[in-house]
Order: sequence, then structure tokens, then C-alpha cells
Amino acid sequence: MFRHERSPMKSRVFVQKLDHYDLEKIESFVRSAVDLFDPESQRLGRGQKVLLKPNLLRAAEPERCVTTHPALIEAVCRVLRDRGAGKIDISDSPAFGSPAHVAQTAGYGPLMKRYDVRVVPFRDPVSFAGEENIPHLKIAGNLKEYDQVINLPKVKSHCQMTLTLGIKNLFGVVIGKRKPVLHCLVQNDKVKFGRMLVDIAREVAPCLTLADGILAMEGDGPIRGTPYPLGILAAAQDITALDRVIVEITGVRPETVYALEAARQKRFGASTLDEIEMIGETGLAALRVSDFRLAQVPLDISFNPFRLVRSVLKQIYQVGIKEKLAG
Repeated sequence: MFRHERSPMKSRVFVQKLDHYDLEKIESFVRSAVDLFDPESQRLGRGQKVLLKPNLLRAAEPERCVTTHPALIEAVCRVLRDRGAGKIDISDSPAFGSPAHVAQTAGYGPLMKRYDVRVVPFRDPVSFAGEENIPHLKIAGNLKEYDQVINLPKVKSHCQMTLTLGIKNLFGVVIGKRKPVLHCLVQNDKVKFGRMLVDIAREVAPCLTLADGILAMEGDGPIRGTPYPLGILAAAQDITALDRVIVEITGVRPETVYALEAARQKRFGASTLDEIEMIGETGLAALRVSDFRLAQVPLDISFNPFRLVRSVLKQIYQVGIKEKLAG
């Protein structure tokens, strides 16, 4: 078990350097993180129903770095099973394809059989009263079926939001094509969109965020970028603190990461380094990189109506026809 003396009034972020997907080393990190943030097994203990929320944006093999790597998911499943978790499910709302198909393509199939884990769709959208008063904002109602949510983002550049990290990953609890509609409703205000993401993160309230940054994505993310050897895993209860540390490591200006800037404005979590205690790898200077590339051409947050219609038709074809023919 990882032991340390906690600094008062600071959010803790546990970071470990790891340059490849070694399952045993990843499991050791996850076990240390879970013991650090839940030492008495009050949240992630016997009989708990736990939902894992990885990034399953679209069907892509693990080496393309579009999705959260299966080794991290398997490590989490191992640790939860050892702690006596009653149920472990995986869910996301992909842009294209069903969650089950995307998870299979991402390499989750073997671990699902090994640990008796299901991929379930998000369903039963329910409204909630966010501070931003965004019309039609609804999240998956079946989140209430779980005792805890573990957030498992993939560290990626993002052509609209600069980076997608812990806060942005929870946008996946908005079901299907409601997401591009919400993109349009903020009228191309990226910080307003970020404030909506913060409202969602506050509502979902994951008990732990574990970020996959061993191989990140740089360039034209979140889909068309290229792998980047960032070489880190990070864990925190404070999702904003985790995002702030990763932003520092990538060398990106924090005010340009709109979800993080929104969290700062809304005083949601620790958004400055002075408020954060580093555990594990404590020297940010040794972790920081100088050549992480962002999207060459940042895009507006809004989608034009024709793109939205095309996206809907593509999803209908992907789930309703292509996946059924392949199966």
C-alpha cells in the first residue's frame, strides 16, 4: 500500500511514470491509487456496484489511442474484484457505433469474459438543474443504478476543447446525438460549454479518476491525432486537480483548456498548482514535455446543421445496419 503524510487542505494527485502498457505495473498503480483514496473500502468495497466510464469515442484499435487502453480497464477490474465488488459494468455513449462494438474493437472483449464484466448502454435520459441553464441538458438515468463511478479518460488533444481529460470525459453520460445539439446551444462559447461540462462532472461525482496517459494522442484529436509517448498514469478524487496536473505536464497553457478554465471560474476543485499535493512522481519539471502538439486548426464548438444530420444518419447506419451485418 502507498503511504504518505497528507498536506492539509490540498487536493492530492497521484502520478506514476510508465512508458508501456505493462499490466502488472498498471495494476500496482491502480491498487496503490485505490488504497490511497479509499483506504477503508468505504466506496470501493464488498458488494459495491461500480460503473467504469472509459473513453469509447468510436471503434478503434488500442494502438490508435482513440480509446482508453484495455490494460487500464483490466487492472481496475482486478483490483475491484479483489475488494469484493458486487458488479462491474462499463459504459459510454460513442459518437459512432454501439458501446459493445466499440469496446470489442478497443480490445475489451477478453477482460469482459475474464472478470464477468458487461458493457451496457447509457439509457433513460433525465434532466438535472445545472447552474448554466442549458436547455435540453439530460444525462443517463441508469447512472443511479450504481454505487460508484470510476472515470477513466484517455489523455488526448481536442480540436475544439484543446485537451480532453477527466472533466471532458464525463460528457459521455449525455446520450447519443444530444451531444452535438448541446454543442450548438452554447453558441460557440467554449468556456460556456466548459461550464456545462463542469455541471455534468459535479452531478456524476465520480469517486475516482484514473487517466491513461502512457500513450496519449497529440495533433488533430480526439480521433485523427497520432500517438504520443507521454508516459504517465494519474489518479485523483478531485477531477479538476488531476486535469490541472496533466495540463502542466503537457506544457499547454491552462487558460486554453476550456473545461479547466471553466472549473476555475466556477471554483470546482483545485485549479491551481498551489492547491495540489503531488504524490508518487512529485517533480513536475521532470515530467513536463515541450513537444506535445495540439490540433493545427482549432474548430468551433458548434456543428452546422448539415453536419449534425449527416452524423445522425451515419450513427443509424453504423448501429442499425453495419454492426448487424458484421455480427
